[in-house]
Amino acid sequence: MTRAGLSEIKDRGDSRGRTETGAGGKTAHRGEGRRWSRYRRDMIHGARITTASMAAYLLVYLLGLPEGLWAVITAVAVVQSSIGGSLKVAFEQFIGSLFGAIYATAVVLLMAPSDFPTGMATLILALAPLSLLAARSASFRIAPITAVIMFLGGPGLGLGPLDLATSRILEVSLGCGAGLLVSLLVAPARASRAVLEQTAAVARLMARQLETLAARRAGQADSGFLAGRIRKEVTQLENLVEEAARERRIWLTDIPDVEPLARTMRRLRHDIGMLRRTPREAGDSEAAQQAAEPLRQALEAGAATLQQIDQVLAGDDVAADLKRLAGAVRAYRKALDDMRQARVTRRFSTAALGRLFGVGFALDQFRRDLEDLVARCEEIAAARRARAHLLPRALTRRTAR
Repeated sequence: MTRAGLSEIKDRGDSRGRTETGAGGKTAHRGEGRRWSRYRRDMIHGARITTASMAAYLLVYLLGLPEGLWAVITAVAVVQSSIGGSLKVAFEQFIGSLFGAIYATAVVLLMAPSDFPTGMATLILALAPLSLLAARSASFRIAPITAVIMFLGGPGLGLGPLDLATSRILEVSLGCGAGLLVSLLVAPARASRAVLEQTAAVARLMARQLETLAARRAGQADSGFLAGRIRKEVTQLENLVEEAARERRIWLTDIPDVEPLARTMRRLRHDIGMLRRTPREAGDSEAAQQAAEPLRQALEAGAATLQQIDQVLAGDDVAADLKRLAGAVRAYRKALDDMRQARVTRRFSTAALGRLFGVGFALDQFRRDLEDLVARCEEIAAARRARAHLLPRALTRRTAR
């Protein structure tokens, strides 16, 4: 099957979801709404970067600083797609620049390079320890760059080592401040909310892969393509979870801890990877067909649940699909027991038996992890509903006073 075929399956799944939910025009335009939302986020992010650079340049002008290059560059670098990401980059920029400027300035003053040999020795002495530190910690990635600026930038700007270090630290601080201020005030995008959107997106990808496995239409290359996309999106989810953790540490989010979501999605990815190893050797035999039907039903039930994860985060109930999945898993295990009692499995190769019983284990583990994912999403939905109820009450009390 080609990628176009996979898109066709997705379109059919979306069409079936629209028919079953009966959500009207809102659900009919869900795909278009997601695309517009993505374009809107890109435009807002571009506006934030532009605003941050303008703010940094304005601060440089108001303070009468001779140069504004580093302030503007730092402001552009600090503005990320979420507040948590901006906090991370701002911390790295400030710490790396501060440490690199202090250390490199001390080396330059100590060595006082006046010719090429002493200049080379000074550069090595300034860069080597900072490069090792940057290799061990991402927080110091900017430190070697700052050291190079301290060593080579002074003569070109007509500044001494101390003046250059002071200018560097001051401008980086202004850039970090401008970037963070814009990230917090101009259409702030919280990583914790992006985690929920990314979780739903990964769940939809997983549902597509389960649908292709259930239909037995996907070739090995297409199945591998989907698996690669899921792996990439789960990695992105983990990065967002780290950014959300920074927001939680400074009380910038009202969403509960989202780290369990990433942990559960990792487990589900491994479960689906095991389910890709379906019993092909025994799949065409008459006896194996006893297990093929409950396997198909389990895959379809799991896909239906994953397709609705965004709705679970909004407060919808998917208990019926979970019960259907549990029943299909029991039916699969019963089919294996019947085959074993009838001694049909003696005709299978060791590899085929391993796949049959391995899929049974993977199905059960998948069911457990999917139930855990739904439970986590329901907890988040309940917390958001509780906060939504508390906010109007707080506003009413404040108005009454």
